[in-house]
Amino acid sequence: MKEIINFMEVNVDGKTLFTKELVYNLENGALQGVYSDQISFSNLKYSQSGFQLDMFIVSNEKIWLMGKDGQREKLRKDFSGVSLFRFELAERKSTNSLTGCFRFISASGKNVAAEAIVSGIYDVRLENDVLKLSEDQVLYRDQPIQEGHFKPVAFQSEHRFYVKAQKLHYEYNGKCFDVDSKTMRRNHSSDTFPPFISIEK
Repeated sequence: MKEIINFMEVNVDGKTLFTKELVYNLENGALQGVYSDQISFSNLKYSQSGFQLDMFIVSNEKIWLMGKDGQREKLRKDFSGVSLFRFELAERKSTNSLTGCFRFISASGKNVAAEAIVSGIYDVRLENDVLKLSEDQVLYRDQPIQEGHFKPVAFQSEHRFYVKAQKLHYEYNGKCFDVDSKTMRRNHSSDTFPPFISIEK
């Protein structure tokens, strides 16, 4: 744990990164999302048993309804806003592993998709100067679909922090699952997202 905290303190805490605009498709191309952001990591606090780190995101995300000609017809949802999330991890004596949670704290705007969402964090390791961790979202969140409706989805993701050319890089690679809200059973979704790569300027 000491090596991981040292890595965070030296390379991550206090850094601001930027994600270039990414385009992704939903509902087999019926919807198109456009995303970019600015991410700041701050407020690293640690104790003998664990640590926490805040993740502050200024995002620009719009989802468009696509026409048959492949052109954007109508803005379906604007998720742009300012959000605060927090990593909270502790070392488990039973396994000597770090586990914990990644949770939503607050955000600007109304109808925030991540509101009241929390994820489990596990498989935290520092390999060849790359900090890796796995995320498994609890329950489900809303995702826009056609005709003004929403569907329940959950994400399983991999996070990577590393320094390249003296710049911090943060990669988020998430898989989307459709969720049966009665049984909580997950099925692979047709919706796919590209890796999100943020780089310090």
